[in-house]
Amino acid sequence: MDSNGMNIPKLAAFLCCQRIQQDVISKNYDLANVFQGFRPPGYPFGTEFATFARFFHDKGGEYQVDISLTDEAGVAVVENRPKRIVFGETPMHDLMTSWRVVFPKAGAYTFKVFVNNLNIGEYRIFCR
Repeated sequence: MDSNGMNIPKLAAFLCCQRIQQDVISKNYDLANVFQGFRPPGYPFGTEFATFARFFHDKGGEYQVDISLTDEAGVAVVENRPKRIVFGETPMHDLMTSWRVVFPKAGAYTFKVFVNNLNIGEYRIFCR
C-alpha cells in the first residue's frame, strides 16, 4: 500500500509530446518532440498532441484512469474519456492519450491524473 493507505498504482512518468510511435518488434516507444508548453502567435490557440503516462503496481487488478487538463482557476479545459488499465503479469502499464485542445489564453495549465477517482499526480504545461 502507498503512504495514504490506498492500494492503487503509482504514476512514474507523465510526458507531453507531439507524437508517439511504438516499434512493432521491440515494443519500444519513440516520443517525438517532448515539450513543456507552447508559444503560439496568438490566442485562442488550437492544437493536437499526445501524452505518455507510465504506471507501476505490484498487484494485479483493474483500475479506471481519468486525465483532465485545467486552467489556472481549476476549470476543466478538456477531459478525456476514462481509460481502463489492467495489471496482471507485469507490474507496469503505459497509457498514451491523444488530445485536441483549444487554449483560450496564455498561462499555466495542469494535467490532473486520477486513478479510481483519487488524484495521484499533477503536471503543468505553460502557454506563453
